[in-house]
Amino acid sequence: MTRGVSQLYLSLGDTGSEGSVSVRLYYKPMVLLIWLGALVMAMGGALSLADRRLRVGAPKPAAKPAMLPAE
Repeated sequence: MTRGVSQLYLSLGDTGSEGSVSVRLYYKPMVLLIWLGALVMAMGGALSLADRRLRVGAPKPAAKPAMLPAE
């Protein structure tokens, strides 16, 4: 069950000798923030690929010619 950014897990275990069943209940607060972090990293990677100036092998703009001394 998901509640906000936390999740609740129910795990059924082995049956006991008298017919009882072991049950574990896990509460994981803020577990959905792991997925949010992965999405933020993916968006950052896409943004870094979009900047043409930082690409390897991209042509650099021509430098301005230096001023020559008068003759």
